Amino acid sequence: MKAISRRKKKQSGSAMLESALCFLPMMAMFFGVIDVCYALSIQSLFSQAVRAGARWAITYQTSYNGTACASQATCIASVVQENAVGFLAGTKSNYVVVNYYIPNNLDTPIETCSGGTCTPATSPTLPYTYTATTASGNSTGTTSVTIRYANQPGNIVEVSIPSFPLLWMVPITGYGGFGSTGYTAGSQVTDTSGKKGLGLTLSAYADDVLGGLTAGTSIPPNP
Repeated sequence: MKAISRRKKKQSGSAMLESALCFLPMMAMFFGVIDVCYALSIQSLFSQAVRAGARWAITYQTSYNGTACASQATCIASVVQENAVGFLAGTKSNYVVVNYYIPNNLDTPIETCSGGTCTPATSPTLPYTYTATTASGNSTGTTSVTIRYANQPGNIVEVSIPSFPLLWMVPITGYGGFGSTGYTAGSQVTDTSGKKGLGLTLSAYADDVLGGLTAGTSIPPNP
């Protein structure tokens, strides 16, 4: 009987040790799955939000939800904020960037807007004239195109959230073994409330071609 009691005590101790050794990896996996799913859901949400902003931009409306906009980019940011379901509320609209591109230069925006402020490019400057190739049947030719406004019909609008910091709910760090500096999940970021920690940076982009102006207008609204 004594031998059986000793064996049970040893088995009980082994079970506790095994449970302790399994608990930490299990919880790391559990919270890791939650954090990754959380990040993916916000990424998908932001992708939908910037697409809604780009679709709204090509309509050239001058008000949103009954409120007149100081500029087109301000309204676009409001659309993105509303579709981001609170993640970009208030002053976080600064994370929304609206770029306008001319058709023959898609590398450098002709004007960039964020937080209610638009900054024109230093080069080229508006008005800007370039030569475009035209096609008619089997023949081709050229025509001169003058860009007078950053959001002129035919230009490209890009609505983006280029850099949104997201902290992990449960940051995971560990020791990598002898001669190693260890490992971390993500990198050091500062979130929208100023808190620092491990996380990642999300981004989302959507582009569209600006269409025709609304009926009765010949000049686009303030970018």
